[in-house]
Amino acid sequence: MGNEMETAENVEIVEEIEQEPVSVEGEDNSAQNEEAEQDEIQISIGEEPPPHEQERAPEWVRDLRKANREKERRIRELESRLQSTETKPVELGKRPTLEENDYDTDRYENSLNAWYERKRQADEVSAREQYAEMVNRQAWEKKLDGYSKAKADLKVRDYDDAEALAQEIFTADQQGYIVHCAKNSAQVVYALGKNPRKAKELAAIKDPLYFAYALSDLEKEIKVTNRKAAPPPEKIVSGTGRSSGAVDSTLERLRADAEKTGNYTKVVAYRQQKRET
Repeated sequence: MGNEMETAENVEIVEEIEQEPVSVEGEDNSAQNEEAEQDEIQISIGEEPPPHEQERAPEWVRDLRKANREKERRIRELESRLQSTETKPVELGKRPTLEENDYDTDRYENSLNAWYERKRQADEVSAREQYAEMVNRQAWEKKLDGYSKAKADLKVRDYDDAEALAQEIFTADQQGYIVHCAKNSAQVVYALGKNPRKAKELAAIKDPLYFAYALSDLEKEIKVTNRKAAPPPEKIVSGTGRSSGAVDSTLERLRADAEKTGNYTKVVAYRQQKRET
């Protein structure tokens, strides 16, 4: 995102079963599902409802967008380097000579002292400019590193698509203002990429100062809410064994008759039949 700025200011219940083992469907991939189904967040602006998650672009489209963004970044870097090398010539003038001062030693000495003073001032200005450029570059690189980290920490799946849309709407300078001025530039970029109407309203502000004010107000409206992942599928317990809590009405009836008559032959025969089936 962005171009190099000119100044440094600028997220069981499983029943016991008897005899034969049971099979549990949906258990093999439980660990994989838990890893894949992580909690995500939703980012919206103001009272507007959270944006619908866009269908993820095909792989070749995302690769093409990435290549275009990289090409544009290199072009901006080259342009910036060219601008930084176009320094204004120092109005120092050539060192005076005795001949130019008609061999007047006093006049020559005064001209030479004035020339050395101009050279001292020019060297001082050049040193300050080089130092300021170094500080600005380091500060900008720090801002970019912070943006990259915040971008990686956001728990959203379609950040690249939202970022690509924001890059299409905002100019390179405006992208730089967002990265430099926003407290959480990654959230702002994602929210604007998911809300093109708001993004276009902000992009229409060309004055950098008013853009920064509007950006600050917009960032205050951004809301981040947790979106729970879908619960894992219920475990389906199946098997041929009889549950320990099941009631066999036929066996209970035979037991009741046997208690009356004292003859448990039918009970034993029924149990033997159940074991064989």
